[in-house]
Formats: sequence, C-alpha cells, structure tokens
Amino acid sequence: MIVFSLLIATSSFNLTGFWHSEPDLSEGYESCYFFWDTGEYAFFESMEQGYVYTGNWLLKGDELVLKLTDAVTVSGYSVNIRLSETVVDLSSSAGISHRIFLDGEYYYLLDRDPQSAIISLVPTWGMTGSERDAFSTYD
Repeated sequence: MIVFSLLIATSSFNLTGFWHSEPDLSEGYESCYFFWDTGEYAFFESMEQGYVYTGNWLLKGDELVLKLTDAVTVSGYSVNIRLSETVVDLSSSAGISHRIFLDGEYYYLLDRDPQSAIISLVPTWGMTGSERDAFSTYD
C-alpha cells in the first residue's frame, strides 16, 4: 500500500475521484472509473453489461497500471473473472482541466469523492452479502 501511495504522489496526474466518459450524467452512466487515493479502483463499462470491475492502480510516469482482481454486478453480487494486469498510456488534454485521455477515450472528472459517486451507481457498495439481501431501494 505504501508503494502505491508513493507512486501516486510522485506522478503529475491526480486521478483520485470519479471519471466519466461524458462531461455530465445527463444521459445516465456510461463508461466510468472510480479511483481512490488508497490505490484501489473500480471500472464500470455500461448499464447493459451491468458489471463493476475492481482492483488496484498505480502510476508509473505517464503509464497507468490497472490490476484487475474482482467484479460485482450493479446489485452487488460477485462475478467470476480472470485476474489481469493492464498498462494504459495516460495523457492529459492540453488546455482542458479535469479531462484525461485514457486508452483511446476521454474521461471527465465529475467528482473528487469516488466513494459517494459509486454509491450513487451501486447503492449496496461495501455491504456484506447478508446486508445486500436485506437492502431494498424501495424501503
């Protein structure tokens, strides 16, 4: 964990927060990343797919290393996946703050607090299985 923090601190990028592929949520959730300052991340591709992929991240210069370790459905249930590591060329867009070009797509910083942002998408985030079973968005 200390290694992750040191690598994050020495990078020119501040990724902590909620990054979305559109500049707002007016059309709902599209592809998005949640980066915590602890070195953890979550990636959501689409509502149609309905999976949130999780793992660890670190920066090495202009490269972002994503280590995929788990996945859950938007309702919070585990999904079987293959562990993987991806290195992404990360570059910022000149002249536009709060936008990054990540592996061929632009992402916009919508919130510096990834925890509150992910709970908006996955209300059961962080709950145990029995807590998820007892939880209802209609209560």
